[in-house]
Amino acid sequence: MTSPGAARLRFGRVWRRLRGGRQSPARLATAVAAGLFIGSLPLYGLHFLLCLLLCVPLGLDFVVAYLAANISNPFVAPFLITLEVEVGSLLTTGQHAAFTLARAKQTGILGFAWQAGVGSVLVGAGLAALGGSAAYAVARACKGEEPAGDEPFDAAIERTIARYARAPIADRFYVAGKLRSDPLARMLSELPGDFGRVLDAGAGRGQFGLLLLELGRCRQIRGLDADPRKVRVARAAAGDAARFEFGDLLDLPECELDTVLLIDVLHYLPFAEQGELLLRVAGRVQSGRILIRELDGVRGARSFVTRAGEWFAKLTGYNRGRATRAYRPASEIVAELTRLGFSCQVRGASVGTPFGNVLIVATGLRHPKSSELN
Repeated sequence: MTSPGAARLRFGRVWRRLRGGRQSPARLATAVAAGLFIGSLPLYGLHFLLCLLLCVPLGLDFVVAYLAANISNPFVAPFLITLEVEVGSLLTTGQHAAFTLARAKQTGILGFAWQAGVGSVLVGAGLAALGGSAAYAVARACKGEEPAGDEPFDAAIERTIARYARAPIADRFYVAGKLRSDPLARMLSELPGDFGRVLDAGAGRGQFGLLLLELGRCRQIRGLDADPRKVRVARAAAGDAARFEFGDLLDLPECELDTVLLIDVLHYLPFAEQGELLLRVAGRVQSGRILIRELDGVRGARSFVTRAGEWFAKLTGYNRGRATRAYRPASEIVAELTRLGFSCQVRGASVGTPFGNVLIVATGLRHPKSSELN
């Protein structure tokens, strides 16, 4: 039975997660804008869920967003819907919406619903822009400018996100959500020692490698991924600061390496190829480190949630790979790396999330910083 103290502690963690942590004026304004846009959509009964799905991954203040989404309250909703139908009618038919019995019969319920849906996007965008701008002005006036460099980690996160300003919107949201909510970002920043020359194998959009650059924790970043579209996004974000290449994980580039990142990639390879990849990586960084983030493939609720998410990503083509469920217990990966001459430490990498991931820090026995990891 859970004690009252433990329950309060758990509630506190959930509450902090919902509030998104430390909020700048820009992020508060974004939460207000998101809430106003969602609240304008004629999806009544889903506003709470939509705010939750958007705000928690991006680290926005869910409470602020949901309060803003309540613009569609019983007092305002009739006027809001009327405006949305009017705007939708102008966009779809070029005519004003005539709310008469004859016109209603002609348009039909589905016609009005379509017009309201179309109009809600434009009206919602306008309200989001106005409300977000007003919220930013108020928040900035109340809080003032935050001192530059006060939070080096947060500043590095924002600089990394800014690199993707010209990327497609889906990629911008993904990168921002990953860096702000994935506990791996903080874990990488807190690892001791210099990362040196880094290979990010399975780099995707390259956000974790570029974060290391912005933190000043490495001298060189090379990324490798089998998805050409993601590689293009990573290259555009990196500019001349890093090099990202299209290629197979088993075809490692010929270059000197100090650290190899294998972030959420092993399970996309068949078991035999996982072993081959670890063997090749180990041969390249005997005096360095291998950082592996994977699902600990033991049974449990967290494992199920993680597997379900990865299955959906593979099914939709969002992530690619030659295997679908090649998960292994972390203990097996550690045993294999130990046989290859590495000292391993396993750390939980799912704080604040429902997932069952771990970070395996495999340090070459000749690595000068290995003692700091024990």
